[in-house]
Amino acid sequence: MKKIFVFSFQPEKSSNDFKQYEERHFETEFIFLDKQESFLSTLQNVIKRNHEEDYVIISTSQHHFSPYYTDEYLQDCINKVKKLDGNVLLGGILGFEKVLEVTDHIFWIDGFKGAQFFIIFNKTFPLFLQNDCNDQIPLDVFLSSNVEDVFLMHPFISVYKNDGNTYSFKNTIDFQNLNENPEILLEELSQIKKYYSYES
Repeated sequence: MKKIFVFSFQPEKSSNDFKQYEERHFETEFIFLDKQESFLSTLQNVIKRNHEEDYVIISTSQHHFSPYYTDEYLQDCINKVKKLDGNVLLGGILGFEKVLEVTDHIFWIDGFKGAQFFIIFNKTFPLFLQNDCNDQIPLDVFLSSNVEDVFLMHPFISVYKNDGNTYSFKNTIDFQNLNENPEILLEELSQIKKYYSYES
């Protein structure tokens, strides 16, 4: 059974969230944050406790599974990113700066916002373990700024759910010229790649 760590500021809503993970065969550990607690420092503690794992799966209370999620699809994407020696795999985003499809369903991405579902691979753990993670910087901003070899799966398995929390991922990043409607653009890029791959 896959383990997932769910970060939330609202414990009263965890019972509703639990069902979506249980239905998809996750062993779920909810981690409740208060307003004074750094998301990054809490993640650092999760990684310390799980430093021998191949990866950790993290989501926030603003994550909701899309209809594209299957156990097989997630595992296939994880395996592909492992072969690419990736640091992070994202399950979905709200916008991005640069993107390139590297293999079926996997895009290299640089400069992104609004990710609520992350797979962080073991090779990236030292970044969290060796640094002061007390800053109140949102996780997607931290990853965009500090991590190379970040990949994104498409179709997305994670969509943004507004849970009424003021800690919103919608306005956490200052990148200019972020592409809106990322799923539409990614689908167009996939079709272009398939067309020219077929032609050759």
